Amino acid sequence: MTTLLAVGDMHLGRLPAALPDELGARHHELGPEAAWSRAVSEAIEREVDGVLLAGDVVERHRDFFVAYGQLKAGVEKLAEAGIEVVAVAGNHDTHVLPRLADEIDQLHLLGDGGHWQQHPIGGVTIIGWSFPQPRVNYSPLDSFPRLDPNKTLIGLLHCDRDATDSPYAPVRSSDLEDTTVAAWLLGHIHQPDPLDGDRPIGYLGSVNALRASETGARGPWLIEIEDGRLLATHLPLAPLRFETLEVDCREVEQVDALGATILSAARQRVADLQGGEYLPDALGLRVELIGQCAVSEQLPEAAEHLLAEARPWTEHGIECFIQRIHTRTVPHLDLERLADQPDPCGLLARHLLILEKPGSDEWRALVDQARPAMESVVATREFRDLQRTLEDEDIAADLARAGRVALSRLIAQRERRR
Repeated sequence: MTTLLAVGDMHLGRLPAALPDELGARHHELGPEAAWSRAVSEAIEREVDGVLLAGDVVERHRDFFVAYGQLKAGVEKLAEAGIEVVAVAGNHDTHVLPRLADEIDQLHLLGDGGHWQQHPIGGVTIIGWSFPQPRVNYSPLDSFPRLDPNKTLIGLLHCDRDATDSPYAPVRSSDLEDTTVAAWLLGHIHQPDPLDGDRPIGYLGSVNALRASETGARGPWLIEIEDGRLLATHLPLAPLRFETLEVDCREVEQVDALGATILSAARQRVADLQGGEYLPDALGLRVELIGQCAVSEQLPEAAEHLLAEARPWTEHGIECFIQRIHTRTVPHLDLERLADQPDPCGLLARHLLILEKPGSDEWRALVDQARPAMESVVATREFRDLQRTLEDEDIAADLARAGRVALSRLIAQRERRR
């Protein structure tokens, strides 16, 4: 068996964003350098054959000395353990990573200058390509070489997948699939792909949360290859993690109860994390208030006050903090009564009642009518990284949420006119 530890976008030199003031002094303990140190320790403990770095190892060219010290220390520890380190350059570290590779003997840079290169590790061969300049408008696969079909090849590439107009090495998924490579480990997009199946092709994701929007598990991937079969396992080693926390406010009848409701949900989320093998040092929670609520109209102001006064607290050894509170609740409405009214409120109430009965012809018609508009929004570049697939139930839920808000506002306008 050959084992590898694959590390996605690391961005050494970049400070983690969205930390509260109380944790600002710990940014080095919670940033990419700490994530790299954890990855190195994990690789040594697991006795892997090699560590792969999929580009954007360094944030900026002026972070040379920051990256040199941290990267060199990790590479030397790995070399002492007999573990090779192979990297490709991304759009962020086009110039600085080759210079670092010149100074760190045990760091093997593949594909310098935009030329495909191969490097054997254990029973597999790594093939990689590096950015020759920060912007590359063509696909690196245009020059992909013919390969020995008897080799087990692992592709290492920093690129922008299925974005034809991208200046960051655009490639098509179909072109990646058409190669004779056993797996493609990609850098650039910070959201990790599942990397499941016998032939993983996708993004490793950022090794540590760099922005609050980078929610969910972050860390390197363990790649195990035996007899031509390949298994990829995500190791959520990141010291800093952000999570979206949905808080159902159905039971909130007074705004004073909101804080306790959020805290209860936060404690449950931390308790859920305790069941995993790895725990973050700090957890930022992006709270989403949902559900029908008797005090829905008062929650935004109450949430704003809570967030302004919030301070980090320790829960099961994890430093927790509320990063934001977003209100998506909807008011309680008597839809059956409103649906009998011969006005726009009645029409909207009747549509909302239809959305509560999934599978009916009327439900299907509303979903089909809304799908093109929603898909055009999800397909925009701003939301592409979320890689959201619009299921029928998602569309119906979004319609119901927006419809309840609109109906409550229509009712309020009508009451004011009276």
